[in-house]
Amino acid sequence: MQNQTVSIGFASNLVPLILNGTKTLTYRLGDKYTFLHVGDKIAVRDSSTNTVFAEVEITEKSYTTFKDLPIDRVGHEIYPSKEKQRETFEKYYGTVKAGDQILILGFKLLKSY
Repeated sequence: MQNQTVSIGFASNLVPLILNGTKTLTYRLGDKYTFLHVGDKIAVRDSSTNTVFAEVEITEKSYTTFKDLPIDRVGHEIYPSKEKQRETFEKYYGTVKAGDQILILGFKLLKSY
């Protein structure tokens, strides 16, 4: 597996969505994953248990700002409003500003463990 030591964590409630193929996008604030490229294969883990549950391949990499991030993009959880989206982001990242850069990573499930 390429980038074998690289893994991205997901909240426990998102694990089944990744495994059933509904969740194919993740939004990340900050530059922790900017080194990833389309075609990279990485592990995904449950953040609460630190257990790797699957391997995915990166299929998309793009950037936007928080203010321009859609609340209803296919492949990601749908937020009922921009305010709810901000609340969710702030649970993970602290204060989120309109101009903050967001990394959008698309992925496809290769195998589950």
